[in-house]
Amino acid sequence: MNLIKEEIKFVKDNNGLEEDSTEIESASIENVTCEYQNSSMEEEDDREKSTLVDYPFSVSIQKKGAHYVSGALIDKGFILSVAAEFYHVRDSLKLFRARLGSVDCKRGGSLVPIKKIEIHPYYIYGKPSFDIALLRMAVPVEYSEVLRPIIISNIKEKVISAKFMTTYWPRIVVKGKTIPETAKERIKHNSMRVSTQKLIPLDKCKNIMIDMKEYINESSMCLKPVVTHHSVCMPDAGAPVIAEDGLWGITSGWISPTCPTVAAPTIFTRLSSTSVRSWLDIQLLNI
Repeated sequence: MNLIKEEIKFVKDNNGLEEDSTEIESASIENVTCEYQNSSMEEEDDREKSTLVDYPFSVSIQKKGAHYVSGALIDKGFILSVAAEFYHVRDSLKLFRARLGSVDCKRGGSLVPIKKIEIHPYYIYGKPSFDIALLRMAVPVEYSEVLRPIIISNIKEKVISAKFMTTYWPRIVVKGKTIPETAKERIKHNSMRVSTQKLIPLDKCKNIMIDMKEYINESSMCLKPVVTHHSVCMPDAGAPVIAEDGLWGITSGWISPTCPTVAAPTIFTRLSSTSVRSWLDIQLLNI
């Protein structure tokens, strides 16, 4: 898997290694770039195949045929995504499908119905923490070169510096409202995008969030938001956050009420945190 190879720096908890404040990067919000995963028509097929080989776990979850949120395949029958966008889904579950094995959310790959959704019990609607859900597909998928799950990272140490990759499709409808015709997300919106995002150290991010009257703990991590090809205040809900050792988390769709007046970090749920991983393991055992 062709993922980012930048070293991730840790602070070990309670093992005599103290955090060096001079080593921690600034928590100021800065621009992060993203790349489109197709270019000219002549190169499209080869580029799509190459991208799928690198990111075969990427999923477009769709509602009535339109991209809704992103997700990550972790097993033949299961996808991890966000909780908020499925919080009020009940009888309308039949409207949802998952497209896997394609960088184009409108065509190709496999289109599979969603059978069941489990939301983390600690999630509170409208809050950034524990914004994660496990989606069970109606039928298991068959693995191939371009359709495979991603392993979940087991790293639990405190991280002070890192870069991660995220994969996602732009959302055209957010919270029931269609984004403007001039929105940057409309450029090649059917094509999967891949971004590199820098970590904001947790202690710094906690302070930023406190200023917004929000609280996060070790189950959350913070990234500097992608700005290039993005509208302001538009996190990529459900986007897998990945590194060399696998899937670190799922991007929350939480939007700060202070945005865009005050820039807010992008929050993701850390899968290796005890309160998240224990819940996930129980769900997968009870299939």
